[in-house]
Amino acid sequence: MLRLPRILGDRRALGLAAAALAGAGAITAVLRAKLGASGVPTTSTPPVDQYFDTAALARNREYRRGIWAMAVAGIPLAPAVTVGLAALSGRWTGQVARLAGGRTWRAGLLFGVGLSVITTLAALPLSSGRFAWGRRYGLVTQSTTGWLLDVGKGVAIGAVLSAAVASVVAVLIARLPRTWWLGVAGGGAALVFAGSLLAPVLIEPLFQKTRPLDDPVLAREVLDVASREGVTADRVLVNDASARTSAANAYVSGFGGSRRIVLYDTLLRDFPRDQVLTVVAHEVAHVKHRHVLKGSIWAALLIIPGALVCFAAVGGRTGWAPATGPSLVLRRLVIVAATASVVGAVSAPVGTWISRDFERQADWTALETTQDPGAMVRLFQGFINTNLGVPDTPSPLQFWFGTHPTAIERIGMANRAAQ
Repeated sequence: MLRLPRILGDRRALGLAAAALAGAGAITAVLRAKLGASGVPTTSTPPVDQYFDTAALARNREYRRGIWAMAVAGIPLAPAVTVGLAALSGRWTGQVARLAGGRTWRAGLLFGVGLSVITTLAALPLSSGRFAWGRRYGLVTQSTTGWLLDVGKGVAIGAVLSAAVASVVAVLIARLPRTWWLGVAGGGAALVFAGSLLAPVLIEPLFQKTRPLDDPVLAREVLDVASREGVTADRVLVNDASARTSAANAYVSGFGGSRRIVLYDTLLRDFPRDQVLTVVAHEVAHVKHRHVLKGSIWAALLIIPGALVCFAAVGGRTGWAPATGPSLVLRRLVIVAATASVVGAVSAPVGTWISRDFERQADWTALETTQDPGAMVRLFQGFINTNLGVPDTPSPLQFWFGTHPTAIERIGMANRAAQ
């Protein structure tokens, strides 16, 4: 069993954890001042019934209550799995070390694959529940076979990434007993930036198909919106979103000269041209303000105190002496995984807070570009309908899960622009 009093009794571990917490606070304060959205005015939130038929929202609220319940249930899932593995590490680390032939890197690789598979299986009831719930309400249009195929692809990709990361961390723990956490922080930061650059190119095509937009007039208008915001894009594509969902959206993918603007086919099907261009202006604004880069900087720098907390937890649980074999390395590795999982779950609201800040700036830039606040109001009214959303997510859920301002808050910003 985990002996929590031992951790609390280790002054070195407590000191390092306190330093990590202070460092995270300092990093957050500095990045908020340097990278936070600027030029976005304060807005007021209008009454919901001024823009939405509250009776017609009953079905949406019913759908969202189910989604929220599953989301809340999923918060402790990964921490529970990894902490459980850490608590039982004495029962399996020796077997994995023997299976790895005494090789540290191989032991880490096996652990990474196992952890990915176990956490996926533990989350499968909730993920299948979300799929079935979405199918019941018509938001999910994907077949069960297609969904299972996507799950399989996700498992394979997750296992490969988890194996690679765990193998590297295991080697760092074995070879750098005092400074491995710095290597973890540096590697984690590199992985964040690599993911930001490569995921749209390597992962995106595995799950969706795109084709060129066959409306040359609209394509020119879309590229003109990007040009007015100072963003260069070479193509406008259409995503086959209707094969998976009835929800509408758009995004900008790629970088440099290969940047492309991708529109959901559901957006083109269900929304008029002025609202499509409003969505485009919003998505292009993320590129204009370099939100992906800024978000990556946030994540990369906050990995540093997170890695230090992992180091403190490992030292507090297993001591500070160098690892004497792959079994101890594995024990320390699972403590790192458990600590990272807990820290990630607890700090989730920081990520959503940053995201909402960026989304507000993108909304305001889109309003400046299009000069059409009425289109934005109608767009969010339409999104609530097609995406089965609610305009006024409850505050606790918005705090934890809300990556965007609520629809009624965004309508309030459009009203501010109209004034």
